[in-house]
Amino acid sequence: MTTPPDTRLSGRRLDLVVAALLLVDALVPGIVKLADGHFPWYGWILLAAAPLVFPLWRRHPRAVMFVSVTALVATVHLELGPLTWIPAFVAIALSMYSGHRRLTILTVVVLSCFVAWGNWQNAQFQITGDMIQRSLLVIGWLHVALISGETRRQRDAYMAEAEHTREEAVKRKAADERVRIARELHDSLTHSISVIRVQAGVALHLARKRGETPPPALVAVEEAAKDATRELRETLTMLRDDDGHRLSRITALADRYRDLGFDIELDCTIDHPAIDRATGDTEAAPIDREVDHAAYRIVQEALTNAVRHSTGDRIRVTLTRREQSLLIDITDNGTPTDAVPGRGLTGMRERVDALGGTLHTGPGDHGFTVRAEIPDPEPRIPAQTAPAVTTAPEPAA
Repeated sequence: MTTPPDTRLSGRRLDLVVAALLLVDALVPGIVKLADGHFPWYGWILLAAAPLVFPLWRRHPRAVMFVSVTALVATVHLELGPLTWIPAFVAIALSMYSGHRRLTILTVVVLSCFVAWGNWQNAQFQITGDMIQRSLLVIGWLHVALISGETRRQRDAYMAEAEHTREEAVKRKAADERVRIARELHDSLTHSISVIRVQAGVALHLARKRGETPPPALVAVEEAAKDATRELRETLTMLRDDDGHRLSRITALADRYRDLGFDIELDCTIDHPAIDRATGDTEAAPIDREVDHAAYRIVQEALTNAVRHSTGDRIRVTLTRREQSLLIDITDNGTPTDAVPGRGLTGMRERVDALGGTLHTGPGDHGFTVRAEIPDPEPRIPAQTAPAVTTAPEPAA
């Protein structure tokens, strides 16, 4: 899976480019005015105010609109021409796009009244054709900005809903396919494995009943059948209910190994906020579904390997969510045994590779370590102080 481009970064670059263009647009009337005569120093500040705050519109669209409109009103008496209105038009459109409809409409109404009153005053309080034309021109552009912002907001909302509908359809299709595969596996494999296990168990029972030492191969067959039954059951559960294997159940997973006498320490820092691209509001950011499931499976397999192939009795699981990835670190305090390794490490590597991540396994400073980093495509901003949930080791039963 390829990592999606950082759309927030490209958005910031675009904001800076637009801000630079607005700054040039705002300063040109001041330069022309200065060439014709005197231009007050505070005029430069008012002209530059709106372009300088423009890059903040994604998080503070109302504040950007307020600064732009206030600066515009404050420079009206300088008679700088229509170019000075452009930053205010842009700010109004973006405020409407961000969803602040009532405040933006109220601002446009008040500004329209201000324009009409100003032109009426300039016409010495007489209604003339020129006064009406100038007023309608500016008021018309104000409403164009208003309508364009609302149109773009509704278009993006429609596109987001359509994308969500497509994703849900794909998920439903995948869920149906998982159920079908689970049914086929259950019908074709469960019976055969059960027969092998029962026959091996009967053979072992008869051998022991006759006072004979059971052949090691027969014992291995029974153990392999038990393991296959357990793993098949877990696979069928995963296929039928993908939500059953997610990081939200990591504590329950750790408790199962604590019941076996192991000290499991969890250190999870995975609750980072997300940022809405349109409004700039932050909210809880869910981990990508595939990343969530893969992380759970990696932790599960690493714990299983530590129990089977290590001499340690203490395991530390650390999950850390970065801005664009999820870090997984599992370390035990033992040394590897001579047991023949299974496909656990291979399966972990395949999961990580499928999601475009990296996996490192091997002896560490304090024991065997499994360390994975998986890209998480959910958009978010870095948390200043991400809440950590630490579960202290419980005493062995």
